Amino acid sequence: MSENSAPGDPASENPASDDQAAAIPCDRFRFPDDPDRWARAWEEHLASIYAVTVARDADLSAGFGLTTYHFGSVLLGSVSAPVQRLERNARMIAQQGIDHILLQFYTVGQSRVANGRRAAAVKPWQLVVFDMAQPVVTEAEAVCATNIMLPRALLAEHGATIEGLHGQSLDYGGTPVRRLFHTFLSGLAACAGGLSAHEAHHLARSAAHLCSACFQPEEGAARAADQLTGIAIRRFIEAELGSEALDAQAILARFGLSRSKLYRLFEAEGGVAAYIRERRLLRAMRLLTAPGGTPRVSSVAYATGFSSQSAFSRAFSRRFGVLPRETGLGEALSGMGREAQPPLFSWMKTLAA
Repeated sequence: MSENSAPGDPASENPASDDQAAAIPCDRFRFPDDPDRWARAWEEHLASIYAVTVARDADLSAGFGLTTYHFGSVLLGSVSAPVQRLERNARMIAQQGIDHILLQFYTVGQSRVANGRRAAAVKPWQLVVFDMAQPVVTEAEAVCATNIMLPRALLAEHGATIEGLHGQSLDYGGTPVRRLFHTFLSGLAACAGGLSAHEAHHLARSAAHLCSACFQPEEGAARAADQLTGIAIRRFIEAELGSEALDAQAILARFGLSRSKLYRLFEAEGGVAAYIRERRLLRAMRLLTAPGGTPRVSSVAYATGFSSQSAFSRAFSRRFGVLPRETGLGEALSGMGREAQPPLFSWMKTLAA
């Protein structure tokens, strides 16, 4: 575990002992000796995930930092950030191949988050949901927050309805279950340096369960039944993405639903056809950027249920703004091979559900 000292970063003052052989991996932002390079170093530290610009008039003297722990199936940590602008665009997303959900619980400062359709203000005692496969721009003041990143599949496994919340801010201070979740995450981040990998595995699962509890649909037998049906359909879709025959009609036949009910279950995603197309394209994105070399575009097209390479290339280009063959940049960040990629990016790429 590397410890990167930072002014005002209490986590760096109490590192885990060197003889703790099973300690979980930790990544910290490292300050250069020259204060004039702090802003640039911060931008470079996050460059594999976001395009970051620190404000020219940002006060860096109070200290800032980012600490992230790898719990196996989730990434957890805390951030104290300067005034900055962060962006993820479609091209960057396609080249990185990251398909996770990030939650940030603000304790200090505020920001404005724009997802292309709407903008939301995020204040202390609010959390913001980021779908890492969707574009977003954040204009942030100096903020402090607790972060957790979870694979989309892990949330789906626990029935969390979080798909349509990208870029939205939600109160957590006055909601008991969300306040409990934040308290759990804050405490977990504070003592993560003393945990073993075995303990981390179970605690990550607990975090996923609590996260699921924060994003359940409204109570009621009908809503509960719809939720179970929606989970079953989504699992069916994931299992059948490689089949050209996967469409609304196949789902209707498999689950015995009416068209109107099927649409209601996927209304937030623009309908089931739009959801299937999105899941196909995101799986293709992951295949194209997976470790071990770039596969043939035609192989990825047929593996994700497209009828032809040309149809796949058109759909991929419309979604991400790049052709499938142009996704290799994520494998060589700033000229680096995978073995030299920043730990935070490598962890996101290999985050397991």
